[in-house]
Amino acid sequence: MMLVILTERLAQILEWLKSVAGYSVVESNSKALNVSRTQRGKDRPPLDCFPRMNHSLRLAVGQSSSLSELSTQADDCILVDGKNVSFLKLSDLSGDSKKDLCRRLVASNGQDVFLMGISYSEAQSLTNCRDFPKTSSQTLPRCRSYRLRKTQLMADPFDTLSSVVNQVNNKNRTLYFSRHGESEYNVLGKVGGDADLSSRGRQYADCLAEYVNSTLGSIPGFKLWTSCLKRTIQTAKNIKAPQEHMEALNELDTGVCDGLTYEEIAERYPIEFAARDDDKFHYRYPEGESYFDLLLRVQPVLNRLKVEDNVMVIAHQAVLRCLLAALLNKDEKELPYIHTPLHTVMRLSFKPDDGGRHLDLIPLSIECVETHRAKPENCSLTRTAEEALITVPAHF
Repeated sequence: MMLVILTERLAQILEWLKSVAGYSVVESNSKALNVSRTQRGKDRPPLDCFPRMNHSLRLAVGQSSSLSELSTQADDCILVDGKNVSFLKLSDLSGDSKKDLCRRLVASNGQDVFLMGISYSEAQSLTNCRDFPKTSSQTLPRCRSYRLRKTQLMADPFDTLSSVVNQVNNKNRTLYFSRHGESEYNVLGKVGGDADLSSRGRQYADCLAEYVNSTLGSIPGFKLWTSCLKRTIQTAKNIKAPQEHMEALNELDTGVCDGLTYEEIAERYPIEFAARDDDKFHYRYPEGESYFDLLLRVQPVLNRLKVEDNVMVIAHQAVLRCLLAALLNKDEKELPYIHTPLHTVMRLSFKPDDGGRHLDLIPLSIECVETHRAKPENCSLTRTAEEALITVPAHF
């Protein structure tokens, strides 16, 4: 049975099909959609704007004129050219939706799958928070379609964010995590970048080195992993242990917002700012990454952490959230808001005999700014600037 998936979350579902379900893109098409500002957010664009990918699919799509009409057929099958065609409308990859998609993929019996939807950029699909895109040639709405072919076995289709937890080494062991010392960008409230440590960040680096060298350095096999960014390498400089620098541990890519403060992002890109607040896990910065992307990027690191003992990871706020969420069985709603304070050693102990995993925070007494931003109550596009910025931490 041929499966046609209709979605407003193209990036998320396409990535899942490739990284989890074992599909590869064999054909893709894109066509600009001319929708006036007054039309955006009202009627859905007609489905006939999609480039036809083959005769069977052309006839299948021709049965209805719009995504909204096709959504009523989501559980129906139609016969086209002697083949059964099944339509599935997906708004996200929540538990029930993912299970339904997995069942449909199994029922398709290895046939090519078609993915279709509307997006506002080459890299990002429409989020629930968007009404219309920024006035830029890079964000005009486009009809996109992909034909995907099964190329490898599917991973556990009902895996969760924390599936790695079920495969970890069951022996007693300990992992250590720390963010880099306070950076110059932290002091100014800026996101992203490759800034140097601030004066207090350098003090933390010295304090962390003294702590690690005196308490952990003598442990056989102790090792240190950092990102390839200056602030983590500078933080680890004086620690006496074998060090490995990994690009997979680099901070989440903030794309066009790199080097901006939250206040500047809210002023320049209010729609993007609201979209991220509405769905922080799946939101992707224009020309950047989402937490979902980052979780996939750090998967090789997680695979190694499944069996490692006495490793310290010095990385970044978003990266440590992904690692800790996977290791502590947190879900995608909790992940982007896990508190990983600066100037603190986070000790994760695996003790199967007395209940599993224990996370202890060991603050080192060096002052620093707070970088944790809670989710604001109002994530709508009509909120005021004050409402949008109410949870932004203080900075200079």
